[in-house]
Amino acid sequence: MKGQASMAGAGKEDRTRPGDAVVRPRDTMAEHVAALIRKRSAAGELITAAEIPDLWEVEYPSFPDADGSGEDIAGILTRLVHENEDLHKLSGAGSPCYYSDLHMTAAYAQIVLHKQEGPLRLIAETVRQNSREYQRPVALDIFTQPPFNLEYNQVRDYLSIMTAMAGYGDIATTSSSASRIYLYSTAHLEREHAVMLAEWLDVGQAHNP
Repeated sequence: MKGQASMAGAGKEDRTRPGDAVVRPRDTMAEHVAALIRKRSAAGELITAAEIPDLWEVEYPSFPDADGSGEDIAGILTRLVHENEDLHKLSGAGSPCYYSDLHMTAAYAQIVLHKQEGPLRLIAETVRQNSREYQRPVALDIFTQPPFNLEYNQVRDYLSIMTAMAGYGDIATTSSSASRIYLYSTAHLEREHAVMLAEWLDVGQAHNP
């Protein structure tokens, strides 16, 4: 189990008594980095490892750097994820991202990550996740709703682009009898199963409450 790290801030009155544990500079640094991650998550955003040094200078301009601790940002982040149950690392196409589940769910964090990687990745990875983990197709129009916020015709255009690009050959479409378009990944769902599920989700479910 990870242990919850102390969130005591810098600049507070020193009340250390003889025999008390000494707070090492690297521990104080880690607390502030954790605070940066949680602050960004509270705003509904991820924070990348590459951003943290610059944000550190903005948020804590008078606070020293590592103070000779010998631990870099990568080491601090690894330790924070290990020691704090709410902090998590996400790996994507770029710099690793971090978030706190005190402020966002894992599913939402994945959506935010894929949004950063562009609309094609956002659509494809959302479809793949639903096909793989939930064994269900995804209605195209969900991408017009929060937190995706794409235009319907944009999604259609992105799907057309995917058909001509390498890396998206598994993304397929089907339609219900009510003409609603569904997306699924052929890597995780057989076409016949996807067609049946799309019909059930869009038509059959409403007639069989």
